[in-house]
Amino acid sequence: MSDITTEIEKVRAMHATARLLSERGHPVVLLPAFSFRAAGQDQVMDLLLVPWAHSGGYPTRLFFERPIRERGRNWTEQYAADRKWWTPSWDGVPATFSWREILGAHIRGVA
Repeated sequence: MSDITTEIEKVRAMHATARLLSERGHPVVLLPAFSFRAAGQDQVMDLLLVPWAHSGGYPTRLFFERPIRERGRNWTEQYAADRKWWTPSWDGVPATFSWREILGAHIRGVA
């Protein structure tokens, strides 16, 4: 994994309120009120970037505050960083990517 300080600063350059948290002793990034486009609509919601294998055998995950109708497959409920999240079945985003690349790849999965 890349240097955590460098990675979080690169994420903050695109989303100033990004906060580094810890989950199971590993870094995760809370992205409050993150704006993106999915399902033909502008979306604003909290996201949690998990740049390591959290659950389900996926190498990385992006957790969403709520499911996005008509986007993603098999949305499942997850618990991390002391709250409930939703994540679609979206695989193939390696932990070797930068955190910004991981975020972008997962966002494209629901675009």
